[in-house]
Amino acid sequence: MIRDVRRLLEASPFVPFAIVTSGGMTYPVATKDHADISPTGNQVLIWFDDDSGLIVAGLHVTAIEVRPPVPQAG
Repeated sequence: MIRDVRRLLEASPFVPFAIVTSGGMTYPVATKDHADISPTGNQVLIWFDDDSGLIVAGLHVTAIEVRPPVPQAG
């Protein structure tokens, strides 16, 4: 699953997605800046708009949900 997360983070154009964990939690990744892969490739780091974040062990990533982009008001 880490390989899939990396591929989505490197995609151009970026498409928002969410990471689903073995605990049943779903974490949105709205932009490339909202997630990263640890240098060892064993963890996904996810940041939220309030500057908080969390680390998910790769073994606990059970699914990735690709989400359509949200239209920008303008």
